[in-house]
Amino acid sequence: MDEEPGTQNPAANVVHGSPTNYELFILGLTVYSLAVAVAIVVAANPAVDSILYWTDLLVCLVFLVDFLVSLRQAPSKMNYFLRQGGWLDLLGAIPAVPGLPWTALFRLARLNRFARIIQGMRAGDQHEAVAESRGTRAGTVLLSMLLFALVLLTVASLVILRFERSAPGANITSGATAFWWAFVTMTKVGYGDYVPVTDLGRLLAIGLMTFGIGVFAVLTSYLASKFVIQRNDQEEAIAVVLKENATIRAELAEVKELIRQHGQGDQ
Repeated sequence: MDEEPGTQNPAANVVHGSPTNYELFILGLTVYSLAVAVAIVVAANPAVDSILYWTDLLVCLVFLVDFLVSLRQAPSKMNYFLRQGGWLDLLGAIPAVPGLPWTALFRLARLNRFARIIQGMRAGDQHEAVAESRGTRAGTVLLSMLLFALVLLTVASLVILRFERSAPGANITSGATAFWWAFVTMTKVGYGDYVPVTDLGRLLAIGLMTFGIGVFAVLTSYLASKFVIQRNDQEEAIAVVLKENATIRAELAEVKELIRQHGQGDQ
């Protein structure tokens, strides 16, 4: 069955067309998740492990949403789950269990999604992909910022722990507190329960807060652009309806005039 103009089937796009910005975001997140999984397996520091496990949990939440969206949009849910590797997408969304580092290898199941996106990149028109990215520049920037934010969250947690854990009077001395501090600082919440005491730690805090302002600005502009586009679409639709109404009224007036003339002729 043909699709209506303007609609898009994400599942079909992966196989037959160029990948969307969202799929490229998932592609980059998959690569990052594999790097985190390898780090979990080889890391021997409990504090570092804690940061990596929290990072893996956040990534898996995104993967779980991606699986649910793909399952919902699939024309045949059973075919997607069994034949297209949907069960692998679900397996790859299971977070690693602390104390069992080998469970991080579940992320290898995400290679199925990785392969489908790569297949779409090879089968699709690269010029079309570039044109789409330019046409949805706000969405591209937002997804890029979100991916970079996840990477920065992990790196900042590791760095602040390195700076603070041995400093006199410091309270950011564990992986969990370092991850919490990096998250609330980046989101500009700033509870103040954990604060850096070293100069390098405070410099890192300035960088995180500045980046957080940038993410908030990008998100705000993205939402604003969506509302503007939606409003413009509504105004265009209203204009079309008014034009059609005017045409119908003109045709009715012509019909009435013909009927009137026909009635006079019969007399």
